[in-house]
Amino acid sequence: MSKPLRVIKSLAVTDATLTATSVPEADHPVYSAVTTYGLADRVMSAHKIYESLQAGNVGKALATEPDWWVEVGATNRWAMFDLSSTTATVVDAADYYEFEPGVAVNAVGLVGINGLLTVRIRMTDPLYGVVYDQTADLNAVPSESSWYAWFFEPRTQQTLLVMSDLPSYPNAVLRIDMTSSGTASVGALVYGTQRTIGTGIKAGVRLGIQDYSRKERNDWGDTVLVQRASSKRITFGMQLANDQLDNTYELLADMRATPCLWIGSDGLRSLSVFGFYSNFEIDIAYARFSDCSIDVEGLT
Repeated sequence: MSKPLRVIKSLAVTDATLTATSVPEADHPVYSAVTTYGLADRVMSAHKIYESLQAGNVGKALATEPDWWVEVGATNRWAMFDLSSTTATVVDAADYYEFEPGVAVNAVGLVGINGLLTVRIRMTDPLYGVVYDQTADLNAVPSESSWYAWFFEPRTQQTLLVMSDLPSYPNAVLRIDMTSSGTASVGALVYGTQRTIGTGIKAGVRLGIQDYSRKERNDWGDTVLVQRASSKRITFGMQLANDQLDNTYELLADMRATPCLWIGSDGLRSLSVFGFYSNFEIDIAYARFSDCSIDVEGLT
């Protein structure tokens, strides 16, 4: 592996940057301070969903009255922007999002794709017009390249899409169109500036899964398996030029406890993960080069 590690730290999506979308926000009624809510009633406020914990709930503040309200999560429209892969935005056969980031964006990533057929990404600059227009085909493909797999093996769909060749136009409008044969979902949408780390990833990348399922034996010796969430773990080793050491150290320090899209290879999707680094170490081993190791943990 000779290409450097790439990472996309997503820009925050706000009411100001999300300028248009066809995905409705009508999950539940909008919260009203004069309405009386019953037990388990749900409301929306500031793109979040809250559930009532008691009957006769009236005039209680959503964010500051934990005995009365509990935050459930983001609304469907905003679920893909909450920087979590456990929640997903459900989209219909043809939905779109349109953004005005106000800064240069050169990479877009969709994580946790389920059921999409195509994704079209366009950038339109107010002065130069359409400066980028690419469509990715996400149809399911055979699991391997053979005649037997083509006819008999189950087909797998691409669950991750990264487009990292967008031109840098700070004033451009970014539009993402998604099509499917029915309902589909996207776990996270990440866009921002792609950064590279190191001069090249070394061979020997360690890839694994942390399983949080429950595995117990009852009084009769039977094994009880309860499937729960899991997270991907990847350890990247790479060589780092010493004249980039300070910049790399500051970049990683800025990304601590922050979900990012880490891309280790274009050809192997398993070497890309949406998550955070749990540890990084730089060994200043030589006069011109250093060795760097990064442990990345995917979100459940």
